[in-house]
Amino acid sequence: MAQVTRAIVEHVTDLTRGRALEADDPLPGLRWTLSRTVANHCSAEVELLRDHLQRNPQIGIDRADMVRRYHDELLAWRSALMECNADWPPKRVTQEPSGFLDVFRPLADALYQRIRWEEHEFYPKVLGRT
Repeated sequence: MAQVTRAIVEHVTDLTRGRALEADDPLPGLRWTLSRTVANHCSAEVELLRDHLQRNPQIGIDRADMVRRYHDELLAWRSALMECNADWPPKRVTQEPSGFLDVFRPLADALYQRIRWEEHEFYPKVLGRT
């Protein structure tokens, strides 16, 4: 996800520098790939958590709060991404690349921060690896 997100930012940054839009521009495909990757990744994570929590029903309140935070923040981020995609169709992105980056970069930064949180805090605590 992070790799595709970076590719989108780099591609649109090139548009702000005057790069001409190509007939077979990869931006729509990159954005579609990000949406699909996010959906697939989230489904896999939810399944992992569900399986773990079923096998470990004694999960403590701290872990339960983290799982709730995980879901709440994930839903908020995915909603923001869907809103961005709806508000910024490819034609608008190519016409206003700087405006798109103003909206998309905070989403990208939130994704990078979330990945770090999941790897360093969430999974170690929830899966009992601390």
